[in-house]
Amino acid sequence: MTKTLAIKICLLATLSLTGCKAGEAPDSGFNPNPELMSKDKTLPFQRSYWNNNYVLNNYHEIFIVPVNTSHIMAQGSWEKFNLAYRDKEKLEKEIASLADYTRQSFTQAFNDPNNHFTVVNTAGPNTLILQLALVQVVPSRAIMSTIGCVSFIPAALGMVAGAASNSQDVGKGVIAIEGHIRDGGTGEVVAMFADCEHPKSAIIDLKALNWWSPAKIIIDEWAKQLVEVISRPPGTTVKDSPAFKLFVW
Repeated sequence: MTKTLAIKICLLATLSLTGCKAGEAPDSGFNPNPELMSKDKTLPFQRSYWNNNYVLNNYHEIFIVPVNTSHIMAQGSWEKFNLAYRDKEKLEKEIASLADYTRQSFTQAFNDPNNHFTVVNTAGPNTLILQLALVQVVPSRAIMSTIGCVSFIPAALGMVAGAASNSQDVGKGVIAIEGHIRDGGTGEVVAMFADCEHPKSAIIDLKALNWWSPAKIIIDEWAKQLVEVISRPPGTTVKDSPAFKLFVW
């Protein structure tokens, strides 16, 4: 079988899988007053809240607090298995590294010269304070079993077992984030958002050198989306990202 034919077969099989968006994760307790959040079809997040008394794109500074990981939850038996399967101390270090990556990714996105924000280390009256939490991080069966290999076959088989165990990730892995933004002068919450995603289905996943690599793609997109949402003209739609990504070897 030629490489071109193999890619086409993989592509057809991958397109039969479900998309990237996962079901909503329950509120972790990180965001204050999460009942204020709702679905906005013009935004890529599953739920959000925006205080109309504040115009976020009028701010020019943002202070990004270190990312919280204390709310990470395990809901289904497969997720609990994933968390218990690995060395606890090593897993805690890996989660901490992913939290550091999340802060760096959002910092890079807001520091982009194409937008008007400056990332600062202290908050003032003209500063937005961004507080983020990773609330769910579960690797997929495919990544856990065979990192760097063709992933669509084990992912498809894992969907059945995941559904049977009533697990949120249904074998495909899941990452969920919550965040809120405060006014640096008053401390009042001016925005909240929450989103839950399955890591992208890769046809040939040769770049996933560890179990959290697919999650980084989602984190980078969240960062870019939040910058776009805050900076968008009123009434503009910010679209969600596509569900599949082709890695080239």
